[in-house]
Amino acid sequence: MASYLITKINEYDAHGGPSSEKPGGDGHAKTATREGRYVINSIGKHVSYGKYAYWSGVAWGTEMRFDGEVTMVKNGGAWVRLTAVNAQWGKYKNQQKQVTEYIRQQYTAIANRNTFPNRWIFNDFGHTSVKYFKDTNHNWRLDGKEQVLGDFIHTTPPDEYLTSINRGAQIKLAESHGCIHVKPLDIDTMIGNGYLKKGNTIEVHNYSERMIPVSLTRSIARPPFEVHFYPGVFKIAIYRVSVKN
Repeated sequence: MASYLITKINEYDAHGGPSSEKPGGDGHAKTATREGRYVINSIGKHVSYGKYAYWSGVAWGTEMRFDGEVTMVKNGGAWVRLTAVNAQWGKYKNQQKQVTEYIRQQYTAIANRNTFPNRWIFNDFGHTSVKYFKDTNHNWRLDGKEQVLGDFIHTTPPDEYLTSINRGAQIKLAESHGCIHVKPLDIDTMIGNGYLKKGNTIEVHNYSERMIPVSLTRSIARPPFEVHFYPGVFKIAIYRVSVKN
């Protein structure tokens, strides 16, 4: 059986969930990022249909406009009311003025501007997300009973906005609800360099690990890169994979 040497070549700031569950302050509990070895299934804009469907039910960057007292978004190539996008927003279809004022308040909270945005910048999962699954049969494909995890790699709206106005801004990543938070420029760099790519491995380490090894060995791996998240030290390390002699 082959053995693989993985050697660290880079690292980036990252922040997962707490080591033990606690209230999230927004009605959703914060839980630990799940330890294990996973395979990337997809990279792209996330749209939520579940508990985050208010802010994340619209894709990041979707065009939007203020039409009288109504918030409109571009959906499927057509302009529709925000309250027509999904059932969660639909609860407020008879409160258009209040919805628009709420959007304005949220934008003010993020951007410190009492204006109305022209793009949706409220999606909790940022401009792109990296989703992964437990590859139980080791064929590097999502099949059988395998499922994409609810934990994934993404950015946050405040960090996205801060980066948009100052690319050199000092960003302090916030604790997540269980996903892995990274900086907007870093996720683009990791994708551009091929570190985060469909079929690549992501390993989430135990919170007790307080050092990032310069090299590791694994019995199952796939060149050229692996991404390792060390929640105890708030870092993602990039490793190059090679067959061990």
